[in-house]
Amino acid sequence: MSDEARLLAEIHAARGLLRAPAPARRIGHAALWAHAARAPGAPVDLAVMRALRDESDAARRYRAMLAARALAHAPLAAAASDGAVARRRVGAFDLEILPADSDAPPLLVVRGPDGPWPRAIEAWRGDEAVRLDLGEPVAGATVLALDPAVPEAALLGRLLADPACAVFLL
Repeated sequence: MSDEARLLAEIHAARGLLRAPAPARRIGHAALWAHAARAPGAPVDLAVMRALRDESDAARRYRAMLAARALAHAPLAAAASDGAVARRRVGAFDLEILPADSDAPPLLVVRGPDGPWPRAIEAWRGDEAVRLDLGEPVAGATVLALDPAVPEAALLGRLLADPACAVFLL
């Protein structure tokens, strides 16, 4: 994300937060912004995680910050589903989960337009959340193994298959 785009995202998030009435907060905006801007795999502040789980206002503010930073986001799966979602559209990007076969784990394939590419994906459902690095695209797509032996990857696969999951491409 360019410096100009990052600055615009920060201004947009700050403007939205200033419009909201200021209820008693246990977690500050700076702590939430630092959590939203962290790199995948970076240490997390447990006080922020607790606030996101226990305080609906903190979770709402955090998701607003993520949406402001994201290249694309989808609060829910685009289409109603009676089962697991295997493909969804998030902004200009297509996310598809290819099923596992005997030799390989399930794969997440992210396809998108030329231009800025998301560096990370964050998925939320209830009090479950995970952020993973997507890496550089090759030929307009990124492939991420959702290996059941890797807890974060397995959680991402489970969350993305749920129609009630929010997805942020950062």
